[in-house]
Amino acid sequence: MSSIVVIGAGMAGLTAARALAVRHQVLVIDKGRGVGGRMATRRLSTAGEPGNRAGGVGPSADHGAQFLTTHTAEFAATVAEWQAQGLVAAWFHGLVGPHGVGAADGHVRYRGVPTMNAIARHLARGLSVQVGTRVSAVRPRGRGWVVETDRGVHEAQALVMTPPVPQSLDLLTAGGTALAPDDAAALGAVRYDPCLALMVPLAGPSGLPAPGAVDPAAGPIEWMADNQIKGVAGEPVVTIHADAAFTLAAWDAPVEDVARPLLAAAALAGEPILTRAQLHRWRYARPVVLHPEACLVAAGLPPLVFAGDAFGRPAVEGAALSGAAAAAALT
Repeated sequence: MSSIVVIGAGMAGLTAARALAVRHQVLVIDKGRGVGGRMATRRLSTAGEPGNRAGGVGPSADHGAQFLTTHTAEFAATVAEWQAQGLVAAWFHGLVGPHGVGAADGHVRYRGVPTMNAIARHLARGLSVQVGTRVSAVRPRGRGWVVETDRGVHEAQALVMTPPVPQSLDLLTAGGTALAPDDAAALGAVRYDPCLALMVPLAGPSGLPAPGAVDPAAGPIEWMADNQIKGVAGEPVVTIHADAAFTLAAWDAPVEDVARPLLAAAALAGEPILTRAQLHRWRYARPVVLHPEACLVAAGLPPLVFAGDAFGRPAVEGAALSGAAAAAALT
């Protein structure tokens, strides 16, 4: 195969693309403004109405994946290389609870340096990547694939699809492409929880215990971190991830109606600056029903592999291992 299109520039897509680019011509396409997917960092505005990005550029906040861990020798070796390159640093050891780090579990939580998105940007170097490009449909043609986007049409001999599974299935449906029944059933079983991610600057210190993260025992907050303590921002700005129940109930609510109950539950020491609060709605934030294998190679079609953090194991490590498995399946 001389040409491969990878849809999605998150951890799985970038990992697959880097491995495949050694021997093939690879194009990565992503609808986002930049690479990284859920390894996301946002610069907050310094003026404007709630949720408005107008105004000057303010502090940064990691609002997707908050850290990464290693459970396999393969990914541990990769993270060791990143640490040697200054891409990641140890953030804390052990499990986070309502009062900060509690019980040890033998795993280091690593943060990106200076942000989680910096890891993705590093992986994208040297790759052919089109961001801000929305794929509308994919369909087989002969022994390869046609990928239709809002910026043109691409042809490839193989296709790697790493968006959340429902989005990948929608692209196949739009192209009139039917999967084999077993593959359709396996992918249709994958499920995700959504998450509302709130980013709010503070007028003073957050009061969160070191290392700047808490995991409350009950909702509506599932995770909260101070990006200044973490080393992402130069001033106090918190990231709050709502739990699935609150997210589902408040999915369509305006920023103010999301922020007030979450901040009340947070009981922050610093007065929040609500006019600078921003919200990101992650529709497919966390896979809760996974495909058991690290990737899925579609049967009865030109070379097509599905990958992502819903394959094999979740989180950043799962996405990286899935991307590597997808590349191996096409080698």
